[in-house]
Amino acid sequence: MTSTRPSRYQRTGQRRGRQGVPSARALVHQSIGDMPLRRDLLIEYLHRLQDRHGHIAAEHIVALAEELKLSSVEVYEVATFYHHFDVIGDGEREPPALTVRVCDSVTCELFGADELVEDLESTLGSTVRVQRVPCVGRCDRAPVAVVGKNPLGNATMSGVSELIESGQVEMPSLESWVDMADYKEAGGYRTLRACREGRLAAGRIIEDLEQSGLRGLG
Repeated sequence: MTSTRPSRYQRTGQRRGRQGVPSARALVHQSIGDMPLRRDLLIEYLHRLQDRHGHIAAEHIVALAEELKLSSVEVYEVATFYHHFDVIGDGEREPPALTVRVCDSVTCELFGADELVEDLESTLGSTVRVQRVPCVGRCDRAPVAVVGKNPLGNATMSGVSELIESGQVEMPSLESWVDMADYKEAGGYRTLRACREGRLAAGRIIEDLEQSGLRGLG
């Protein structure tokens, strides 16, 4: 028999659990700005909060969840999955203004990431946070450090210090790039086409990969 008793939410007209506060909702609105309010833009909203405030507080998560009609747990799980979001709980200290993230994947470890972390921690002091993070996708330039938002390949203690001292902590702009048409014209996807057309055998591909010396994500 199906119960017709109204749920707690229906009886009270409120969400279960922690409720958002007006100041946090206002802050979320300011951070989102003129972006449309859609669930599929959750990560973009989290980036806005992180960039604007240097962290994402528990009250931000609750307020954002209310705006998107999601549970706080859903927003929290997304925010804590990515290492670039600094999620802090009630009463926790805000992180320093600058974080140096050092990739600790196998490839970066092989090229001295552990030693780099030790040097950074003993030299930079408490005003800069040094954090080990998963692969940042630049295995060809290991070890990699991300100074603020500025990725530094073949990172060294002196290289990181130079970026900090010169204030180069933002993501550098792309001066030029190759569009898809030009890439294909220059031979891009040539190997993929050969595979699909049967002109390149699977055994040959495996042999080439084994002999290439690629490491990490390649």
